Amino acid sequence: MPLKEEIVYQYDGTLDGMLCCIFASYEYHELPASIFGPDEQQTTLFLTRLIPSDPEKADRVLKGLYRKAGTEAAELVQLCHLTCLPDKERHALGFVRLAMKLGRTACSMLTGPHVCQINQAVRFLQTEAHHLCGFIRFTEVDRTLVSMITPKNNVLPLLDSHFSDRFPEERFIIYDRTHRLALMHLPGSSKIVPLRELKLPALSAHELDIQTLWQRFHETIAIEGRINTSLQQNNLPLRFRPDMTEFQEQHRPSESFSLSSPKGVLPQ
Repeated sequence: MPLKEEIVYQYDGTLDGMLCCIFASYEYHELPASIFGPDEQQTTLFLTRLIPSDPEKADRVLKGLYRKAGTEAAELVQLCHLTCLPDKERHALGFVRLAMKLGRTACSMLTGPHVCQINQAVRFLQTEAHHLCGFIRFTEVDRTLVSMITPKNNVLPLLDSHFSDRFPEERFIIYDRTHRLALMHLPGSSKIVPLRELKLPALSAHELDIQTLWQRFHETIAIEGRINTSLQQNNLPLRFRPDMTEFQEQHRPSESFSLSSPKGVLPQ
């Protein structure tokens, strides 16, 4: 039966929602011209089909992919959803159709449609997460470690285990400005929650002193005659620097600060 293409899908932006779009493509025997998230503007006159998120249907898609194409293919689709790849949902749908047809060999077909794009996007995701594992800087606010990042990909699920394993007894928040998500960790548990904005109270004089010392150390440790700007930018891309303490303007401690936590932001 030929696939209909005069339709677009809209879903809630979640992984389950994307997998339900793939399920719907098989269920309705159609290949959507595009798949939109909740905040994306539609630029087509095609009929729109709203795809509700259904955990059972999403689970059926993943189990079928595991069974037919193996773990690598299933994990690739899940990681694809975290990337900033344009039209990633359509690429995921195309890859799933290829994998269900060819089985495990689909992942190695790097010159085939969708496979190359997804693999490149996933490598970029993993590289960015690896960089942030070293580049993230925490600030202590009311006995909670807080960091703000501006990644291109949705890296918080990949950062969770890294920082939770290293700081199991700490309270910390990593806030993703790009996707407006927060990784919130308490001793023994962590979760990723939507957060439109993270407002912090003023920093303590002690924290400002520590930041100033760290900035001065960064300035004085360099050997002026051996500074290699090009190499520095290769090892530490410029886009990460605005979120790093050592590249921010030096602070001067004030005499007093309010440390009251904004309600509903910091873990209790």
